[in-house]
Amino acid sequence: MNLIALAFVALAPFSQQALSGHAQESSQESQLVGLQVTAEMAGAAGGCGLANTATASALAMPSKDWIAKSGDSICGLKDAAQVSNPVLIDWQACLDATPEMKKAKSEKIDLSTPEGIKLVNEATNRVTQACEAIRTANGYCSVWKTIKHKDGRAITDISDLVKAQY
Repeated sequence: MNLIALAFVALAPFSQQALSGHAQESSQESQLVGLQVTAEMAGAAGGCGLANTATASALAMPSKDWIAKSGDSICGLKDAAQVSNPVLIDWQACLDATPEMKKAKSEKIDLSTPEGIKLVNEATNRVTQACEAIRTANGYCSVWKTIKHKDGRAITDISDLVKAQY
């Protein structure tokens, strides 16, 4: 279901009866101030819908001043422009602390062999799942290997919490 929000000004051309009657025919409905609003009506109202991500993310109050590569996102948001409350981890330290990587090191397993690749994949999954659990439990928007803010603010490092998960 697409959620479309309209400003009150955009609702002026439509009567409540026209809105609710038209919306009952559509499968893409959302509630706004007791009225049904559809995607087609948002377009008819001059495109006041919050369909694009730039407008929608502005309402969530993220800062566009985050500096990160999407490939450094472990879980959560991948677009730095949408980030509002990110955290960091030391990826390599968390990976090395997994039982799988400890086994590979102690048994001197080459990480390019099938068994080594399997251990690396299992370790990666373990770290990612631990990050996701901590992210959702603590209300963070995303977990990153590397992220900075233009103003130099400190970013919480959850590496110890991740390691404590396994």
